[in-house]
Amino acid sequence: MMNEEEYIRQQMGNKNPFTVPEGYFDSLANRVIDRLPGEGASLQKEEAGEDRPRPALVKYLRPLLYAAACVAFAVVATTIYDKAGEKSDEFMAQQEAVYNDSYIDEMADYAMIDNEDIYASLLADI
Repeated sequence: MMNEEEYIRQQMGNKNPFTVPEGYFDSLANRVIDRLPGEGASLQKEEAGEDRPRPALVKYLRPLLYAAACVAFAVVATTIYDKAGEKSDEFMAQQEAVYNDSYIDEMADYAMIDNEDIYASLLADI
């Protein structure tokens, strides 16, 4: 079995397929320096009368937006919680209206609880 590097060398040879344009590295440093923001670029802008770009308004208002979102979440959560509490109170009122004394008597008879047991359980709760 042939090593992968040997196989590639046999197929491609020792020649490098990558080339660089002539003078590329000679002018590379100057092109990079021209693209960097520095004193020369800022002096040219000041001479031309250009002001520095102002940061976006959202950058300054971002903390206020976060605070407003938190307050809105709290208001919505409180409203939902209160409405759920009202519904549960209405449900309990309806359930209390459904059960009357006849059902309680039937349950006591079914559970075989007599008056003495009821009084004992009520006194134990005190």
